[in-house]
Amino acid sequence: MFLKILKKDLRRKKVMNTVLLVLIILASTLVASSSSLMYSTSSALTSFISKSKVADLNVTLANKPEYAADIRQWLENEKKVEAVYTQQQIAVQPNQIGMPEGRTVFSGNTSFVLSTVPDQVNLIYSEDNELYSLRQGEMGLPVSLMLASGVQAGEQISLTNGGVTRNYTVKGYFKDAFMGADLLGLKRIMLSAEDFAEIGHSLPQDTLMILWSFIAAPGVASSEVSNSFAGADLPVNFEVDKSLVSMTYMTDRIISAMMFAISLFLIFIAFLTLRFTIVSTLQDEYKEIGVMKAIGFQNQAIKQLYLTKYMGLACLGGAAGLGISIPLTALMSRKTSQYLIMPGGSIRIIISILSTVAIIGFILLFCLLCMRKINKASAIDAIRQGQTGERFKASRRIHLHKSRFLPTAFFLALSDVLNRLKSYTSLILTLILSTAIILIPVNLTNTIVSPAFLEYFGTVEADFYTATVVGDKTTQEIQQEKADISRRMKEQGIDVSLAANYALGTKYISDDGQENRRINGQKNDFDESVPFLEGTAPILKNEIAVTTIMSEKYGKQVGDNITFEIDGVRSTFIITGLFQSISNEGYAVWIARDYNPQVIGAYLFSGTINAPADLKAEMIKEIQSQYSELNIKTALEMLGEITGGFMSQLRSINALLTAIICIITLFITSLFVRLMITKEVHGIAVMKSIGFTNSAIRLWQVLRILIIMAASLILGVIAANTLGGRLLGIIFRIFGLTKLELTIVPLQVFLFYPLLMLAVVMLAVYSSCGQIRRVQIWNMNKE
Repeated sequence: MFLKILKKDLRRKKVMNTVLLVLIILASTLVASSSSLMYSTSSALTSFISKSKVADLNVTLANKPEYAADIRQWLENEKKVEAVYTQQQIAVQPNQIGMPEGRTVFSGNTSFVLSTVPDQVNLIYSEDNELYSLRQGEMGLPVSLMLASGVQAGEQISLTNGGVTRNYTVKGYFKDAFMGADLLGLKRIMLSAEDFAEIGHSLPQDTLMILWSFIAAPGVASSEVSNSFAGADLPVNFEVDKSLVSMTYMTDRIISAMMFAISLFLIFIAFLTLRFTIVSTLQDEYKEIGVMKAIGFQNQAIKQLYLTKYMGLACLGGAAGLGISIPLTALMSRKTSQYLIMPGGSIRIIISILSTVAIIGFILLFCLLCMRKINKASAIDAIRQGQTGERFKASRRIHLHKSRFLPTAFFLALSDVLNRLKSYTSLILTLILSTAIILIPVNLTNTIVSPAFLEYFGTVEADFYTATVVGDKTTQEIQQEKADISRRMKEQGIDVSLAANYALGTKYISDDGQENRRINGQKNDFDESVPFLEGTAPILKNEIAVTTIMSEKYGKQVGDNITFEIDGVRSTFIITGLFQSISNEGYAVWIARDYNPQVIGAYLFSGTINAPADLKAEMIKEIQSQYSELNIKTALEMLGEITGGFMSQLRSINALLTAIICIITLFITSLFVRLMITKEVHGIAVMKSIGFTNSAIRLWQVLRILIIMAASLILGVIAANTLGGRLLGIIFRIFGLTKLELTIVPLQVFLFYPLLMLAVVMLAVYSSCGQIRRVQIWNMNKE
């Protein structure tokens, strides 16, 4: 008997059951996929770093005997270090690398070092996840360089060192846990031991570098080793510990975290729809429930009848979602698998299965909670024909006779919404969440692709940037180079204001001397600086600005004194401002305008074109062609190089989410309108009896949904722009940003996407109003 009742219900409510099934499939798909993606990304990174034997602390120093002696002396009394390994490296500039014809040159904002394949620490692996190896004449490239340049295995790349050009055959890419992340601006290029020795013998020994890799003693954190090494007072060219290596893979974690958060939103929408359909079904079937109670059915048996249907839908939708999630997860993790060794075995599938089972369990539990109204139904409800004897009263909120200029259809729609607002709660919340789910990733994408996002990496906003030059130079040499470039551009009629942006090493000295830390310092030779959340930019020699992360970590505020060591000189500075940085775990300092360091470790020039905005794009192309040796990039090009494929991933997610949300909105609105019309058959018949036409009744239906849609869109946009910013701020705080300012594009946020949502809703309403024609006058007496 139960089976016959279920078959009848499934046939009678095809639209409702179809919408529920689609929602369950989408929710289970995203939950299974995102949970698997989160596990695989986090566990893959942890296991890959462990498998690659990434050292707890890696520092690069010039190949000088006195530096090696200082380190040996430091190690004699250092109990926090268990082992140390060394490896020679050779610095290479982008202009020393000759690319195959038709391939993109390597970014000038990336630094390169030549190295042999490591065999003890910081190991690398082939695309087949095997230990990498090279033969003489072969070259290995990290995956990020091969993807950015388009170089293929078997092609020739030339290297010019000491005036000699040598050609090497690209073997293929390798996975590098140590330096392979897009956000790390230093990349290793691998050569065979024979080729490396040939180049090394042709260069002065003091031009070589030594990579020192320290392994922490058991129970000692990598940060402790880093803090201890800071006391050695050595001129480090490059330093990164294991925790910072993990942070450089932030983009993959953000994608998986976003997917999981969005799936939770979709689950909430599915539960809202589920509650609406269950409550509507129970209200429509009070009579049948009363009859079943009258012939002896218990509450539990009746609940089991309804629960069987939803269990079937949940299991079917969960199984379909699980099946779809497997290829979706593979697609979403394809980029990550190029960089990392993904965990094998069945753990990922087990996690997806457990996630799906959990969703099914939550759905059934939620169904039971929504079925509490069955306990209130009694046999007398069957006598009352499903009515509970509620009282009706006229609306006193608006009056038709007092609104002479208010059309009748609009009055009916507005009156219905105001007096039955509770009935529309599910639809309103669904539309608000749908709008927010679309706009939050859109706002994030617009924020990241905005040139202003470069400021979070310590780069002042400008129209274009030259390639970063790595190597110790004096400020006088850099200023002379800037003057030469400015003069050449001025002679060619290009009015450009050039600024030199310096990067130099500093060392924070804690008050107790136990938490010393090397921190990257930034400086601009103009008065320009990155935005400050508190205070102002430092100007005088004894002033400095620190990040908000450093302020929280070390308990320093604006106006406090702080000690740094710059150019080997230890000085006390006054903190004048707090800013943010996404680099180096949020640790950075801004050097005062009047502070003139003797030696600069790295620098680039930023240019602002003094011309109307509509002419700048063409002028930048002209500058790029005339000054190709400077490897000039626009702000967006530079940002794309820093973030790698993150921006393209975000755009793909935006497109996928927009399509999913539009489908969900179409189904839910259609379901809502059909259920409302089914409930209002008697009222529609009465309206027809007093002269309302089908078009007038349809207009009434459209207008009340339009009123709800307008209010929901406004609330959804507000939620996306405010609460969405806080949600994204929580994610980005992990990487050093304490306050994320979203870049909102008004044309998209306030026009394009709201109009898209409105078009989908109107399509759903019009397609669902067809049953109005089937309502006849005699339906007013049907009950």
